[in-house]
Parts: sequence; C-alpha cells; structure tokens
Amino acid sequence: KTDFINFISDQEWKSIEPVSSWFGPSSFLMSSMSALFQLSMWIRIMVFLADCICPSKRQRAPQYPHS
Repeated sequence: KTDFINFISDQEWKSIEPVSSWFGPSSFLMSSMSALFQLSMWIRIMVFLADCICPSKRQRAPQYPHS
C-alpha cells in the first residue's frame, strides 16, 4: 500500500512508458484473443449440452442384470 501511495505522490507514473498500441485493448491482437476465448467458451457450453442430451456410454454406470 505504501509503495502505491509513494508511486502516486512522487509522480513516478510519469516515467513509465505507455502500453504499445499492439497490446492495447482495441488492437487486432487483443480482439482476436478475445474472440478465441469466447469461441472456446461456446464450444465448452455446446459440449456440455450435448453430453447432457446424449451422454456417452463410457460415462454411464454399468448395467447389471437383476436376478
């Protein structure tokens, strides 16, 4: 906490170089990464729903004959 207060009060933030536009939130690189992350989340949701609707045989409990 003290370091942060000193950073602000001593105006050390003025000596820090801004983030390159290549890594900025609106850059092509970051927009692409965001799109890939969102796609992966949709795929996870679709796989989950498909598994709920049609569970695979390997996840089912073994069926034993009743005697």
